[in-house]
Amino acid sequence: MRTHEFITLLKQSQRRYHLLGDENCGLIIALDVEGRIFSLLDGEVISRVNPEAFLGFSDSSGYLNPGGDGFWPAPEGSCLGYEYSTAGWRVPPGLCHARWQVQSQSAQNVCVSAEIDLINAQGLGLPCRFTRDISIAARPGELQQQVRESIEYLGKETLSASQALLAPWSLCQFDCDEHCYLLLPHCPPEDIWDLYTPASDCHRRETPEGFQIGLKTDFRFQLGLSPKVNWLEFRNPAKQFLVHRTAALLPKNLHYIDIADRDCTTPPSGRPVRFSAYCDPSGFMEIEAAGGTPELLCPNASTSLDITTVCRKLRNR
Repeated sequence: MRTHEFITLLKQSQRRYHLLGDENCGLIIALDVEGRIFSLLDGEVISRVNPEAFLGFSDSSGYLNPGGDGFWPAPEGSCLGYEYSTAGWRVPPGLCHARWQVQSQSAQNVCVSAEIDLINAQGLGLPCRFTRDISIAARPGELQQQVRESIEYLGKETLSASQALLAPWSLCQFDCDEHCYLLLPHCPPEDIWDLYTPASDCHRRETPEGFQIGLKTDFRFQLGLSPKVNWLEFRNPAKQFLVHRTAALLPKNLHYIDIADRDCTTPPSGRPVRFSAYCDPSGFMEIEAAGGTPELLCPNASTSLDITTVCRKLRNR
C-alpha cells in the first residue's frame, strides 16, 4: 500500500493519526487504532495494514487486527494474562478503543500516551498509562526508529508477582508469503523454543547468516527467544526490504517473564522471553520484543523497554 492510500484510509475511517518524518520515509501513528505505528519506506507502507480494522470495530464477537506495530501488556495467557478476563480469548476493549494523545512532538520525535484499564484472568483490575516515546533517523533506503515503550501502573494498591505481572510487549506485523523468512543469530538450540504445538522445526534451517525460518505455513507457530538472543530480522525478498529489531537489556529491578498464550487456569510457569516471532497461516507474521516486570507492582511504578527497529531496502546484487 502506498502512503497516500493509507492516509486516505485513515481519513475515510475518521481515525486520527500523526505523521513523523514524511510520506516517503517516516512513521504514521494511528492514534485511534490502538496507537499502532506503521513504517514508511520509499513511499510504501511496509507494515501490514488490515483495512477492515480501520473501517470496523472489534468486540467480544471478533478481533480485527490492524497490523502495524502494536503495544500490548504481557503476559497474554495464564492466570495472570490480559487476554482471558472473559471465558475466551479477547483483546481488552481498553486496548482496542483507547484514544491516544500526542503529549509532545518535534521534527524527529513524538510522544503519545493513553490511559488503559486492564483486567487479568483472575479478575484483578489494573489502571495504567501506556506511553510510546518515538524517535526516527532516516537516510536513503533506510529508516531507524527508537521507541521507548512504557506502562505506568496507576492503581493505589501494591501487587505481588502472584497477583499481577505487567510487562511491555511490542508486536510488529508484516504480510508474508513463501519467499519471506525470519533470520535469527547463531545460538544454542535451547535458546529457541516453540510456544504452540505442533513444533515448527520443519520450517527452520541453519545458514551461514544464522537460523532461517520459512514463513509459509499450514499451522500457526510462535517462537520464544531467550535473553541470550540479541536480535531478530524479517526479510521480504520479493518487496526488497528487511526489518531488523533489537532491544536493550533490562535493568536489575525488572525480570523477563513467560508471555505465552497458555491456559488461563495455569500459572505463567514457562521460560522467560526476550524476543518472540509469530507466524499465522493466513499470511502474516510478527517480530516481537518483550520487556520485564518488577517483583512488586507499586503505585506509579513504570516498566519500560527501549526497542530499536531498522527498516532497510534490499538492493539487487
